[in-house]
Amino acid sequence: MNGRVVHRPSSRVFMVLLALWLLLSFLMTFMYFISIPGFFRALGLEPRTALLLSLLSILGSTVNIPIRRIRRSITVQHETYSFWGIAYPVPLKSTEEITIAINLGGCAVPLAVSCYLIATRPHLWLWYLLDTAATTAASYATARVIPGVGIAVPFFVPATVAGVIALALDLRQAASVAYVAGTLGTLIGADLLHLRRAIRLGNAPVLSIGGAGTFDAIFVTGLTAVWIAYALAPTGG
Repeated sequence: MNGRVVHRPSSRVFMVLLALWLLLSFLMTFMYFISIPGFFRALGLEPRTALLLSLLSILGSTVNIPIRRIRRSITVQHETYSFWGIAYPVPLKSTEEITIAINLGGCAVPLAVSCYLIATRPHLWLWYLLDTAATTAASYATARVIPGVGIAVPFFVPATVAGVIALALDLRQAASVAYVAGTLGTLIGADLLHLRRAIRLGNAPVLSIGGAGTFDAIFVTGLTAVWIAYALAPTGG
């Protein structure tokens, strides 16, 4: 042996949890693709529009639109200098650039759909406001900044809040209310309200709002909230 200690990168518990998470992600993705016509019918959109939005979301998931670049000084390591037997740690500084971007498929598309729903159903403004406020609070409370990655949020939490509250407010318009609240609530509570902390602690070169495309929390939360409303409402959303 060469004397080096090899550490296992992951524990068994972590691997089991990771496997369960991947399985859940696969099931949710499969459910999303087979159910999307019903989602957009519940939102009052035509099938062609639904197909166009779906393709644009998938293809746009790889497109990040930079909106701001931030430069900051960071400490990358310490060097130690000895003088008369006394060690002096000296920090080495480096400059890094963080790009803040908006993802086309994961943020811009669902945000545009939300704006369309609000504009075409202005009489629901109070329901939109109440549900979005509750979903924002849930997203903010459960979102976490992951160093080197960005902001993460368990999408099923804000999705459940948005869907259940939408059902309680208006059964007939639950799908529309759930989508707007799920999308805007996650955008505000998870991304925007944690953005400053992510810039300070995240150490990610790119902070992309909606950056994981169709699997990002913003997009998936909106659709999952609609699915909850669409599946549970007696009128089908």
